[in-house]
Amino acid sequence: MGTVNLRALASKDARLRAHSHGKAMRLKRAMAPLRFVPRAAKHTAAPPRMQVGASHILPISNMNVAGQRGFDGITAAINGSANSPSIGGVGDVSPPDQGLAVGPSAAGTVAVEFVNDTLNIYSMNGKTLLGAIPAFQLFGLPSSAFLSDPRAYWDPQTHHWFLTMFIVGTPDGSQPSIQFIDVSQTTSPFGPYTTFGINTTDSANTAGGCPCFGDYDQIGADRSGFFIATNQFSIGGPNFNGSVIYAVSKGGLISAARGSVPPPVVQVYRVPFASDSFAAYHISPSTVTPGAQTRDTEFFVESNSNLNYGRALHVYALMNTNHLNTGGRPAMVETSVRSEFYSFPPNAFQKSGPFPLGQSLGATGVGQLQSDFNAVQEVTYADGMLYGTMSTGFNYGTGQNVGAAWFVLASKVRGSHISVTMAGQGYVRTSQNLLYPVLGVNARGMGYMAFAVAGPNRYPSAGYIVFKGTRGTAGPVHVAASGTTPLDDFTCYAPFSSGQCRYGDYSMAQYYNGRVYMATEYTAPQPRDYFSNWGTRVWSAPIP
Repeated sequence: MGTVNLRALASKDARLRAHSHGKAMRLKRAMAPLRFVPRAAKHTAAPPRMQVGASHILPISNMNVAGQRGFDGITAAINGSANSPSIGGVGDVSPPDQGLAVGPSAAGTVAVEFVNDTLNIYSMNGKTLLGAIPAFQLFGLPSSAFLSDPRAYWDPQTHHWFLTMFIVGTPDGSQPSIQFIDVSQTTSPFGPYTTFGINTTDSANTAGGCPCFGDYDQIGADRSGFFIATNQFSIGGPNFNGSVIYAVSKGGLISAARGSVPPPVVQVYRVPFASDSFAAYHISPSTVTPGAQTRDTEFFVESNSNLNYGRALHVYALMNTNHLNTGGRPAMVETSVRSEFYSFPPNAFQKSGPFPLGQSLGATGVGQLQSDFNAVQEVTYADGMLYGTMSTGFNYGTGQNVGAAWFVLASKVRGSHISVTMAGQGYVRTSQNLLYPVLGVNARGMGYMAFAVAGPNRYPSAGYIVFKGTRGTAGPVHVAASGTTPLDDFTCYAPFSSGQCRYGDYSMAQYYNGRVYMATEYTAPQPRDYFSNWGTRVWSAPIP
């Protein structure tokens, strides 16, 4: 769909800001709604009570592991400025869905941070190497375009960089829904990139209420393929149709980005919604951790997230993905495995404190944080093992807290079939709430689980815990950076919402060169935007 160079955009953006300085600001705000799968009515009963003894509640420590270091990333103020209404931008955006990719460059190891709706590149000491770039410029769109669910990925096999995001079309189909993919033409994260687009409108699916769009786009990659899994919702309507998976040759994308060949064939797989079993919702693809052996099989993991509670995981696999290199269609197979109990999590309380925006809108207190759903998030593949997490509720005192459930699945490919067994599973539970957990591990499964931490005694903070393969978590929950205020965001208050603050829909973690790099939303001690005070934290720690 076009080409883009990040350094050139950064220079252009600086000129635009200088030209627009002093113009009257038109206040705009954009909120990405938390779209849930339709719940199965016959499964709406409360989950059975799961007793939690004191010995299972982990302490929270303000001491970090040796060698931990980090910096504050993109904030609401930075994001609002990059998308300023004075240059036609969408203005303030919540929540900051967290994208992160770490890899090599001519400037050394760099972190590409990509949130709604801004991208920046940092050195490992937090120095800005690029400058905040609004997402609409990355994909060659008008400044008024509202994009959602950013992802950033550095591919350890090819050393190329991938950036993805989507845009919702119009209900009448006059403007299509598009899934965008930026692919670096070289191994430099600074560009140039070529932009590809997949039309996800599915206008022919009138029975499903389309025109539609692909929400919660998650990305994965194996030796040969690049994959995007989406949840298909009708635009402006009630329909949820299940998941749609897009599979394309990774090498074909890179060659096409360089202009040497036409774009590769995109294979489409539809997994229809099933209201009384696995919902075909949030089918999470896997990415291969650096240093692990790769193969031509891509795994996807799904939980029973349309139910109030579940005790199983469903695993899909695309076999012989090398067929994508010649336009062929890999076969999809699937299986299920029994798991530990998990349940739909409650909203999370946060510590009371100053909330000037809320007070100006007539609120009497800070809002609760929306805390995800019991769906599998990012999955990491490491030498036959699949590592993943999800949020879960658990009973604490007279109410419920939000905890993290983790699992390690041992996968084997047997001809045209797969077998999957549970190699390890467990929970992380504290007196506070753990939001949007994610695992970053090396080829041996060693690393960290990252998440946000919030509760009656803690402002939204960045946290993590040691992870040791099939043995799971070890030691206390560490706080990488403590939040300094409650989240005081426009989504917390009427008329924008009913008192539930939208919170970053993802945390991210990635292993690279002996360290695990992590990122999540928190309330940083940085200048705030009028409509929000969210911030992000990027940090890393050596392999334990």
